[in-house]
Amino acid sequence: MGFLDFFPEDEKAVNPVNRDKRLTPRWKISVPAKIKLEGNNGYSPCEIKDLNLKGFSLLIEKKILKKRIGARLCFSEKYDFKIEVIILWSKVVGSKRLYGMKFNKIFDSDRALILQMMNENFPPHLWKGV
Repeated sequence: MGFLDFFPEDEKAVNPVNRDKRLTPRWKISVPAKIKLEGNNGYSPCEIKDLNLKGFSLLIEKKILKKRIGARLCFSEKYDFKIEVIILWSKVVGSKRLYGMKFNKIFDSDRALILQMMNENFPPHLWKGV
């Protein structure tokens, strides 16, 4: 008999299938951006679906083959970041691919710039945490 056997079924903890397990919630922003992946000559249009100081999800037409990759992520001239990411997951969404990315390398100054960008452009999202 385990600890949870003392509680009726309706009081046991439920673990939803698609529960977000992140310790730091992502800000849902869905904004256009462009990304230049290591080894590519130019930028590719993309959409950043959500973002926090640990990572983001990226919707793009290209298939990314490497699990760890350097890139430049550009929202605007002012908000251009040099990053290295690890791809944690991907799925097909229509004719595009959605990638869950974790920052592997990012400058502290760029993290501060992300907060500045969120505060200037998405203030309600920044303070709600979602």
